[in-house]
Amino acid sequence: MTKEEFGQLFDAFMQAKREDMRKKFDRVLPSGEYIFNRFDKNAYLGFGEGSSVYDTCVILGDVKVGDHVWIGPYTLLDGSAAQLSIGDFVSVDSGVMIYTHDSTKYYVSGGNDPFVSGAVTVGSNVVIGTMSMIGCGVTIGDHSVIAAHSFVNEDVPPFRIVAGNPAKIIGEVILDEKGRAEFRYFDRRSLSE
Repeated sequence: MTKEEFGQLFDAFMQAKREDMRKKFDRVLPSGEYIFNRFDKNAYLGFGEGSSVYDTCVILGDVKVGDHVWIGPYTLLDGSAAQLSIGDFVSVDSGVMIYTHDSTKYYVSGGNDPFVSGAVTVGSNVVIGTMSMIGCGVTIGDHSVIAAHSFVNEDVPPFRIVAGNPAKIIGEVILDEKGRAEFRYFDRRSLSE
C-alpha cells in the first residue's frame, strides 16, 4: 500500500468516525478522540471502574483514580513529584490542571530556591470546575465543589464550595435524607467582615 492509498483510507475512516459521532451524539471532537476510546485509555492506566479519560488529557507520574471519575478534555494530571490521588464519583472538567510540584520560586530566584512538591488528594463526590488549577500539597474534601476558573492553593474541607483566585469558601454542600445535594451560599457581606 502506498502512502497516498493509506492517506485516502485514513481520511475516509476519520470522516466516517466524525459522521457517526455527530449523528449519534451531536459532537465534533479532536481527531484523537475518534481513534482512542476514553474508556480504553482508562483501562490502560488501571484507573477505577466506570471511569473515563479523554485522549487529550496529559498524565504524568504517580496518579491514582477511583471509580466513576470523568476526566475531561485538555486536562493535566501531574503526579511527577508526589502522588496525585482522586477518589470516586469525581468530575475533572475540561482544562483542569492538578500539580504536585511548584517551580515558581526556583525560577524567580534564578535557581536558588528548590522546587516545591506535595501530594494532592481529591476526595470522593467532588466537582472540579472548568479551567481550575489545584496546587501541590492540597487536599480537597469529599462532597466539595471547586467553581470554574478557581486557583486552589489551600486545603478545602468536606462539603464546601470554593471559588476565586485564590479560591475561598463561598458556600456549603448539604445532602438531604435521600442523599440529594443542595448548595447553600454564604452571605457576601459576612465574608468581607
